[in-house]
Amino acid sequence: MGDVTRLLAGGALAVFVAAAIAIAIASVTSGGGGEGTTTTVTRTTTTGVTRPTATAPSRPKASPVKLTGAGAYDPEGDHHENDDLAPLAVDGDPATFWKTEHYHSFKKSGVGLLLDAGRHRTLSRVIVGTDGPGSSAQVELGDNAAGPFHAVSTDRPLSGTTAFTLAKGAAGRYVVIWITSLPQPAAEAHITEVRAETG
Repeated sequence: MGDVTRLLAGGALAVFVAAAIAIAIASVTSGGGGEGTTTTVTRTTTTGVTRPTATAPSRPKASPVKLTGAGAYDPEGDHHENDDLAPLAVDGDPATFWKTEHYHSFKKSGVGLLLDAGRHRTLSRVIVGTDGPGSSAQVELGDNAAGPFHAVSTDRPLSGTTAFTLAKGAAGRYVVIWITSLPQPAAEAHITEVRAETG
C-alpha cells in the first residue's frame, strides 16, 4: 500500500511540474502580462530582376541642305521666268526675293523656281517664305535641271513661312518650288527664302 501511495504522489508531482513548465512557456511566448517578449526575425532575400525597357527609335536629326539658285522652270512658256533673281531666294535675306513674271491671266498649270542641292539627295522638308499671301505651290524634285520633275508634296497656300513635309524617300538634285496659283489683283508670286532639310 505504501508503494502505491508513493507512486501516486510521484506521478502527481510530475504532472504538477509539467503543468508549471507549460504555463511558464505559454506566458513567455504570448507576452504574458507584458513581462516577456518574443522577437521574430524574418529574413527577406530580394532577387534583382532586370527587365528590358522598350525605347522608341530615335528620329534622325534634321540637317540643313545648302541650295543655290539655278534659275526658273517654265515648260509651258518661253522657258525663262526671272532666272537671274533665283539666287535671291536662298541668300539668307528675307527682304530680297525671286518673283514670277506679272500675269494678267495665269493660264499655265504652273511655273517654278529652280534650286540646286549640289547632288542627288534625300530630302525630308522644304521651307518656303513669301512676303505676301495669295499664291499656292508644291515641291517637285528631279535630277536634271531641264526636267522632268515629280511632285513630292501636296499643293498648299503660301503665307509667311510654309513648311512642306515631303513624301518618304523623296530624293533628287534639283528642287522646284512649283507655283500653281497667283495672288490677285497683283498677279505675281514672291519667294523670299527657301530652305531644305534632310533627315
